[in-house]
Amino acid sequence: MKIVPICLLSLAVIATGADAQTLYRWVDKSGKVHYSDQPPPKEVKQVEQPRLWSSTIETSGSGYETQKAAQNFPVTLYTTPDCVSECANARDLLNRRGIPFSENRVVTTQDGDSFKKTLGTDKLLFPAMTLGSQKQIGFEADIWHGLLDSAGYPRTAIPQAAPPTSSAPAPVAK
Repeated sequence: MKIVPICLLSLAVIATGADAQTLYRWVDKSGKVHYSDQPPPKEVKQVEQPRLWSSTIETSGSGYETQKAAQNFPVTLYTTPDCVSECANARDLLNRRGIPFSENRVVTTQDGDSFKKTLGTDKLLFPAMTLGSQKQIGFEADIWHGLLDSAGYPRTAIPQAAPPTSSAPAPVAK
């Protein structure tokens, strides 16, 4: 019974130390290939240091669900300089959910004509959103959430780690 815990302990020690060491590969005079965490003898001229891949997973970007939804149902927000609070609410909703979107500001008459054609309307009502081929004119949070949910966007963004506020060491209590 004592053999099992010792084996598990030795495996744990091997696993934790493996990724922190340098690995050397060399061939000796007789043609035998050696792998070691110690540098080879000085007479060995050709030494390789194979690079092992890191075992970390990149999590700084948006999650898989968000990326997939953005690929299939890209979001465009339409705003104007005159639309302040409603457009800010729409922008905030998209940002809180971590949804990547492009924002088209309708400023000129040509922008307005393009907006009318894209959204299939005669009215200039803002904010508006296109979600893939779907269109929503005017901001109503529940409707926007429903459309985003049906497109597969997650309800909340993946929280990002906050950057450190200071590199100074904490004071030591006496």
